[in-house]
Amino acid sequence: MALSCILTCEHAGNDVPAPYEHLFKGEEEVLYSHKAIDFGAFRLAKHLAEKLQLPLFSTSCSRLLVEPNRSLDSGELFSKYSKALSEQEKQKVLAQYYFPHRQQVEANVQSEISKGNHVLHLAVHTFTPAQEGEVRQADIGILFDPDRTLESSFAAQLEEALRSLNPSRKVLFNAPYAGVEDGFPTYLRTRFTDDQYAGFELEINQKFFLQGEPEVWEQVVDEMTEAVKSLLLPKG
Repeated sequence: MALSCILTCEHAGNDVPAPYEHLFKGEEEVLYSHKAIDFGAFRLAKHLAEKLQLPLFSTSCSRLLVEPNRSLDSGELFSKYSKALSEQEKQKVLAQYYFPHRQQVEANVQSEISKGNHVLHLAVHTFTPAQEGEVRQADIGILFDPDRTLESSFAAQLEEALRSLNPSRKVLFNAPYAGVEDGFPTYLRTRFTDDQYAGFELEINQKFFLQGEPEVWEQVVDEMTEAVKSLLLPKG
């Protein structure tokens, strides 16, 4: 079976459609924080897409309106700012800013599988250097389900490639979050078998984007690009 790779970026922007701007009146500053957007994620995803000629699906609506990386039954689907919306308004938000992204990606995965391809899905995210005062140890996190054979194999290959490119880079499995927690790849695993679909969340520490010199961020981007490229090379 051939390998098809797709990229997604669920937290690419901090846009709030005009009808919902009133939800953030007096608290607009939060829209420019990590709570609203994954800093650097879209730049990395776009770079990977351009350099490796991969399809990229992204959504620029802020997760503070609706969280595209959570399931419908998640308490985090709507933030404290949007939970006050009526059920009718929530359904409208889902129809316009949640389902289109997720349905487009799922349809693409299904299409590739129908062609007889394995699908490698890389969801690009970034995370804050510290949470609740605790410094996070990972430079790069590879989030996946260890019980899925194809994902475990790709995770090992990606980790090995990143370490060979930069041995000093701290690459950790399932950090700073567990790969089986609620997320888009977690949902897609329920739709497709281990042999059909391998989904990952790539988590990059925002310290490289926010605190480092531009060349440091560019180095991380180049390393990730080369590492992902190695996954796509024909085996054997």
